[in-house]
Amino acid sequence: LAMQSYHDVHGSYPPAAVWNAAASASLLLHQNKRVEDITHANWAILLFPYLGQDSLATKYDSNLPIGHPAHAKFRTTTVSTLTCPSDVYSHAGNPHVFRRWGTTVDEEDILRFARGNYGLNGGSQNSRWERPNTAFPNGEVVELHFDRERRQFAMWGNGVGGFNRSFSRGDFTNAESSMIVIDELRAGIHPLDPRGVWALGQVGSSVTWAHGVNGDAYGPNNNWQRADDLLGCAELHQQLGSDRLQEENMPCVDYVDTNDQAGARSSHPGGVHAAFLDGSVRFLSDEVDTGLWHVLHSRETPASAFSGGLKNVLTATQRVEAERPHRGESKSAELVPVVNSLGMDFVVLPAGSFRMGTPDRGNSLYPPEAPPHQVQLSSPWLLGRHEVTNEQYKRVMGVLPETGSLEDQNERFPVRNVTWYEAVEFCRRLSSLPEERSAGRSYRLPTEAEWEFACREGKSDPYDWSATRPADDLSGEAAGIRPPLPIREIGQWPLNSLGLADMRGNVWEWCSDWYARDYYSWGRELDPAGPAQGYLKVVRGSDWRFVGEECHIDFPMLPPWQRNEVVGFRVVCEQEVPETR
Repeated sequence: LAMQSYHDVHGSYPPAAVWNAAASASLLLHQNKRVEDITHANWAILLFPYLGQDSLATKYDSNLPIGHPAHAKFRTTTVSTLTCPSDVYSHAGNPHVFRRWGTTVDEEDILRFARGNYGLNGGSQNSRWERPNTAFPNGEVVELHFDRERRQFAMWGNGVGGFNRSFSRGDFTNAESSMIVIDELRAGIHPLDPRGVWALGQVGSSVTWAHGVNGDAYGPNNNWQRADDLLGCAELHQQLGSDRLQEENMPCVDYVDTNDQAGARSSHPGGVHAAFLDGSVRFLSDEVDTGLWHVLHSRETPASAFSGGLKNVLTATQRVEAERPHRGESKSAELVPVVNSLGMDFVVLPAGSFRMGTPDRGNSLYPPEAPPHQVQLSSPWLLGRHEVTNEQYKRVMGVLPETGSLEDQNERFPVRNVTWYEAVEFCRRLSSLPEERSAGRSYRLPTEAEWEFACREGKSDPYDWSATRPADDLSGEAAGIRPPLPIREIGQWPLNSLGLADMRGNVWEWCSDWYARDYYSWGRELDPAGPAQGYLKVVRGSDWRFVGEECHIDFPMLPPWQRNEVVGFRVVCEQEVPETR
């Protein structure tokens, strides 16, 4: 209610926090360790006049950083409205003790902060701010704005507010009833732990950030050892030990030393509470579908995504499989390569069985919910030799998507920056062309299993992946390999053994499947087609979904309404064979 009252007065919701660029020589405020100097008011402080905290609000000087001595009493005041009584670490005897970076440990170099248990939803986007490239598509990314002349900085994701960035109701496509505005946070379990601090406008302290499927802090109460990325976590590991952090369900990465990623956490068994923009509060299970969690935290989610009502969505099971793809009625002897009326070249791929999800060589770890598993494709099929090009897309759709780059209008470049819906519409329109109908051909996106079979060349062997590119590399392979390669015209790199181009290079590609993180553990073996419903779509560009790393990050997965500057598609041709007389 306070959020709505704030919007009525100011015409926007509050930012996650106000950061002062004048307090730092560098404009890279998101990497600054002097958070006590750059951080001013956060969303909670800005809401005080609307939360019945007028007297406390008057004690805050907006011209001074939160770490200023004048704010010592203010920042150590426990605010019951912002405290969860179930959190045994959220009390006055366990303040966050912040040591000024680069100083001694004398008392004057130590700041104390009271705990709090609620964080503004900063978004489910990836924590990376680098633009997507052919090595890592990065899914939905953080937006950064720098203005060196005016000394301005802003950073935001797909959530309710960013740092030095506010949004009005008109910026939301998500409905109020399905838009999470406040997440629960656990109070830090040690004075050095910066999580759960109501007055500190930083990731993890009073803001949830980058906890969707494009990161490894996805979902509530994520206990993966690398989930939260926080300032000072290395020392926290030294003080408590890694096992204690894991046992307390408060993991953080010991080699990351910036406030970069933090998910929702609570002391309540089995889940967390979340406050929605319509004023409702719901308890979301730790087992909530991670794709659903992702889109509930995005202001860019269309209201139609929850057409059946949010209550039905939250109680629905995701373990229902989509129908098997139609593969025509042809037999292997009858299926032949095709060049269609647009000049699109299709290769015959054989039926076969392979072990899907096999990690790259040297990576023995994989997420337990996404294990390697046997898959059988029951009949041969036709897959595009190349990705769909700009020229082919424009002939069918009449217009190209905007990319902001003139060179990307090159007719032989793969089309990119298309939504999943647009890729499906391309298939529909291509199937409707008179020449294609008379030839008995129709088109669709490949399933994820079909795509991986094609990329792995029908084999189950681990791929020899390397994180860096040899100087003499001419393979064109780009997925997970640095430095990234530029997008080029189709047909510039060698074909794989099945006759397909750019399966591990050029643009990443939409698949037909809805995304469920655990689908590998329950999907059928014969012609799997993914879950029957979902909220994100599968994007692939490598033989292994986790792009070469011993990591849990589903980098490329995207909502079907989103665009990405390195994501395009190729298509399957369904060829009906006429009856013999």
